[in-house]
Amino acid sequence: MSKLFVSRRTKAAAWVILTALPALLVAFSYYHSHRPTVHVVGERNWVDYIILNSDILLALLFLIVSAIPFFLVFDKKKPQPREMIPIAVMAALAVVGRTLFAIVPLPNFKPMTAVIMITAVSFGPEVGFLTGALAGFISNFIFGQGPWTPWQMFCWGGIGFLTGLLHNAGVFRARRRREHFRGGIWDKLCPEGSNRGDLLLFTRKLTDHAPLRLCIFGLLCGFLYGWIMNLYMVMGYVSPITWGTVLPIYISSFFFDLSHGLCTFLVLWALADPWTAKLNRVKVKFGLVAEERNYVMPPASSPAEAGETA
Repeated sequence: MSKLFVSRRTKAAAWVILTALPALLVAFSYYHSHRPTVHVVGERNWVDYIILNSDILLALLFLIVSAIPFFLVFDKKKPQPREMIPIAVMAALAVVGRTLFAIVPLPNFKPMTAVIMITAVSFGPEVGFLTGALAGFISNFIFGQGPWTPWQMFCWGGIGFLTGLLHNAGVFRARRRREHFRGGIWDKLCPEGSNRGDLLLFTRKLTDHAPLRLCIFGLLCGFLYGWIMNLYMVMGYVSPITWGTVLPIYISSFFFDLSHGLCTFLVLWALADPWTAKLNRVKVKFGLVAEERNYVMPPASSPAEAGETA
């Protein structure tokens, strides 16, 4: 197994995530429990409007601080616009996935966590964290901003960062690639060019590219997300805090967390490997994000093409 932290900058990013951001969450919870009342309509001043919009303002502040781990990767260099593109694209996909899957009649059955984890595997823990935080902030313009938004941003960002760390450490690296449905019997039952053959090809793509360890970790992340969000509920709305008041909250969230984890498992099983393969090719070709800048463009396939590019 490789080292958990590939560089000192990644370790510094972890310290920011584990110290500064939880401190902000505690401060936000304290503010919301002691938030001053506002004047009635017609008597409000600019302070009242800041208080009324404090949820979005605090979430924006949290997003700015969440960007610190990403910028730490570049040390004294400035990130180029192309290095922000993966974050924007993957965050948009996560938001779209969360929105579209809202029609599924299962609680919290949304692929957002899986998309964030795929991003972290492809581009590293810092990018995974910022993608998760950004996706949480943007998607809540659809699902509703509130004091829960920074907590959701922290949960999704933290899952992305942890996934990237474990991937760098080699936890999700398969020892030996297993091929499924490759026997001659399958080719006879599902001949190529037929509907059954197309189904067999689709099944092979799903099963051949299934990193089981990553999928199981995705299932567990569904519970991790739920447990942290339960902590937000306990800190903000439960008094007094005792086993009798806290335990029912965690028990009642079990099926929500299981549904979330199951969706994450299935999306990772079906899409993690092909998506990461495509994202890695894009990363290498264009030298995106990273910890390594010594990428080179692939050679031209023919002398004529080399002359054209020159």
